[in-house]
Amino acid sequence: MSAEKTIQRVPAPTKRALNVLPKPSNTDVNGSYTGLPQNKNEMPVQDADDL
Repeated sequence: MSAEKTIQRVPAPTKRALNVLPKPSNTDVNGSYTGLPQNKNEMPVQDADDL
C-alpha cells in the first residue's frame, strides 16, 4: 500500500478521550485562565489581573 492511499484512522477510545478534554473558552480567548488559547499556535497570556 502506498503512502498516498494510507488513511489515518483515530481509534474509538482516542475519539472519546478528545471529547472529554477541555476546549478553548469564548470568554478566555487568550487562554490566560484556562491555559487554552483559541489560536492553537499561541502561548497563553497572563497579565496582572489574572493573578
